[in-house]
Amino acid sequence: MSKSVIEHRNQKIFVGVDGGQSHTEAVLADENGNVLSRGFGGASNHAEHPGGRERLRNAILNSVGEALKNAGLPPLGEFVFASAHFGMTGGADFKEEIIGEIVKAGHFVVGHDAPTALFGSTAGAPGIVVIAGTGSVIYGEDESGKTTRIGGLGYLFSDEGSGFWLALQTIRLAIKEQDGLIEPSGLQELALEFFGRRQIREITDDFYYAKMSRDDLASFARRAHEAAAAGNEVIREQINYGAHVLVKSVLSASKRLNFQGDFPVAGVGGMFRAPLMQKYFSESLQKEVSGAIFTQPRFNPAIGAVLLAYRQAGIEINENLLKNLEKDSKKNEQDI
Repeated sequence: MSKSVIEHRNQKIFVGVDGGQSHTEAVLADENGNVLSRGFGGASNHAEHPGGRERLRNAILNSVGEALKNAGLPPLGEFVFASAHFGMTGGADFKEEIIGEIVKAGHFVVGHDAPTALFGSTAGAPGIVVIAGTGSVIYGEDESGKTTRIGGLGYLFSDEGSGFWLALQTIRLAIKEQDGLIEPSGLQELALEFFGRRQIREITDDFYYAKMSRDDLASFARRAHEAAAAGNEVIREQINYGAHVLVKSVLSASKRLNFQGDFPVAGVGGMFRAPLMQKYFSESLQKEVSGAIFTQPRFNPAIGAVLLAYRQAGIEINENLLKNLEKDSKKNEQDI
């Protein structure tokens, strides 16, 4: 072990990483909750796919390496963190070994991104988070540390209420519209214009022949939301249905965790940036789940990963620490 590694081993520097389908974010903080720097890398999911291991490796090298550089700290090979937590889309499978070869820490955990989203949303408090981005998953934790997870089994078998699901439902209905099975409501034109195709079959063929990725298809959800906001009742019904399924999942999670009294439920991901999803979800939640309070996330998942890194190291998560994180994270976000 080099001298520089030994010199920096006892520095109380914590790193939290949120690894997703579009990008990877690393946040460095000291033991008092002062955010030192951020770093960004590319996608870090599907490490088991061809080229995935190298893509994950580069995402970690770029995000954590950039954060260390921005903080004026030694490079990855010469630094040992007090604690490191990696919240990764898809969980730790195929990732822990790769990341462990790159990042050294006194406390080291590679896990799913759902706990980081919850910890960021509730600032470490018990509750439930609903993640609805390209995919969807519901995750909760109670005061004793008992956890539950619902959904998140992928676009073929699960993921109702997600961006991919809404895009897929809209295209399915556009096909029915094309075939005269439902009354026209402009769905064909909406899909063809967005994807730049002349026939619906060209869109489906692009996906079947791997010319269009899942993320590409899911990006159509934003256009679908815009059409719904403009008055398309068919898409509105789909968004309402997706929100209702997510609420039913929250109800199941709350029963598993036996929540008593009020508890926070946060929504994160691209679907919750749409006003209609927030409206339908919050209204259904209020009716269906006793004690559930729909709350806006206090922090993003990367800060959630920092909070988990603190917990791993036995650092108390108090309000002073949270205020420091809040102050410095907002300042850093404005600089990005």
